[in-house]
Amino acid sequence: MPVRKFLLKTHLYLGLSAAVFLVILGLTGAIIAFEEDMERWLHPHLHHVADAGQPLAEGELIERVNRQIAPARVVFAKFPRRPAGSHAMSTLSGNAPPSALLSSAGWRNWVSGGAGRAVVFVNPADATILGRYTAVPENQRILAKIHQFHMRLAPDARSWGTFAKVGRQVVDYSGLALCILAPTGVVLWWRTKRARIKRADSWFHLCFDLHNAVGIYAALFLFLAALTGVVVGFSSVEEAIYAVTRSSHVWRSGGPDSTPSPGSVPIGVDRAIQIARQEIPEAAVDGVLLPQSRSASFIVLMRVPEEVTDAVHSSVVVDQYSGKPLQVLNFKKDSLGYRMVRLNRALHTGDFFGLPTHILFSISSLVLVLMVVTGIVIWWKKLAV
Repeated sequence: MPVRKFLLKTHLYLGLSAAVFLVILGLTGAIIAFEEDMERWLHPHLHHVADAGQPLAEGELIERVNRQIAPARVVFAKFPRRPAGSHAMSTLSGNAPPSALLSSAGWRNWVSGGAGRAVVFVNPADATILGRYTAVPENQRILAKIHQFHMRLAPDARSWGTFAKVGRQVVDYSGLALCILAPTGVVLWWRTKRARIKRADSWFHLCFDLHNAVGIYAALFLFLAALTGVVVGFSSVEEAIYAVTRSSHVWRSGGPDSTPSPGSVPIGVDRAIQIARQEIPEAAVDGVLLPQSRSASFIVLMRVPEEVTDAVHSSVVVDQYSGKPLQVLNFKKDSLGYRMVRLNRALHTGDFFGLPTHILFSISSLVLVLMVVTGIVIWWKKLAV
């Protein structure tokens, strides 16, 4: 009994102290679970090609698009992950460096990087331009603010400064509280083993049944979401993973330069893609960054089957003249610690099976809100008695 009383008090006070923040995490998490899906749902004409047909070779496709958008030019081409998908090509008018294209945010970072930047969505079969973005669309801006609110309790890290830093700590410790709430809830549930919602004669009994029945079924998902969130939030945990696995951080940006020589002729994008496929044969091509100077190289982004998030962490850097692979980064063979960090993030976002797991994690986030509300009702009723 003393142990149960201690667990009950711990469960109660932790839940009450973190209640507001857990509700915020639950509501925002339920929305951003569909962050990538919403773009396709809201703009299907840009991301889906009804009659795609046989795709053109990438070099010819880029050349046709360049003729349509001149004097702008294609600097990056992203391949579709799904059947009948369009190509997203980042274009540039001017000489701004295309480094933002290698970030996980992809075209969103690109179009928000300044004037002269755009993204065109292209039918891979005939190079028809389906539409374009010259700025981040409003729905994506709203989702980005919701995402930041989920992480920092603030819509923007830069403008909110210290508040956003404190908010990040509050979110991290709220996730840590949930790591304790879920297992203590299971222990407390074990005495009654109430796993059904009975016909209730009052709000209190309904909330009591919901808190117990829904909570026991959702406990594992809530604990998993909390634990993976803690790993994401606390940099010390990530560093511990690298230390335990004796792994190093993997350098992911850019790549070695090409070596031009008098009279040398570039190999072309199709040959660069072919070379990249030879280096990582089990991977699919996710995108290719075109060299923007005589000393730059092709950077071909490759997606191995283990990479389930939208971001890609395998690549092959190819000399634009000799075709020599200058750098090969393979997610399957790189740092074990880095793979564990990325696996943890995929678990937290529910990216393993796409839309089905996004739905599951969205429902789990809403269940968290239900658990907080019913828990407060139970506490308030018992306090009144």
